[in-house]
Amino acid sequence: MRARALAIKARAESMNWNSVAATAFRTEIGVAADALGRSAAALDTAADALTNHARSVDEVKALIQQAQVWAGERLNEARSIVGNAVKVVHDVAENAVTGFMTVLASVPDQVNNVKVSVFQVFGVDVAPETVSRAEDIVRAVPNQPVDGAREWLDVQRSLGACR
Repeated sequence: MRARALAIKARAESMNWNSVAATAFRTEIGVAADALGRSAAALDTAADALTNHARSVDEVKALIQQAQVWAGERLNEARSIVGNAVKVVHDVAENAVTGFMTVLASVPDQVNNVKVSVFQVFGVDVAPETVSRAEDIVRAVPNQPVDGAREWLDVQRSLGACR
């Protein structure tokens, strides 16, 4: 538009026509060409704004994707722990009690008969705090957002608070 406006203005100025009407014509052509130039500038400004907006949208989409991956992994892990954790009771020697175990009963004269409970997930001992944290996560996110949804950012913030 800008180039066309300049070309029209140049052609009007180069016409071999001299009169009051020619001056008025050249003036009108100049006004129209200037208006086209302003329109072109406004279009450039709008295009820049759209480009900046598109860049911002892409940045937010990338943040959502990162949040979905991070939060999705924690949510899936928590759901797996909550869904598969079982409390198991073992008879163990008193000196074999670990931090993962809760002592249920102990008779002082029967050192070999200590009962402990532990959480296990797929046969692996898990600390009670891990199960509790997983339960907190599952409660905090009862419904998983759809892929690419902005709500993943909220889930990420929520899970960050469940640490």
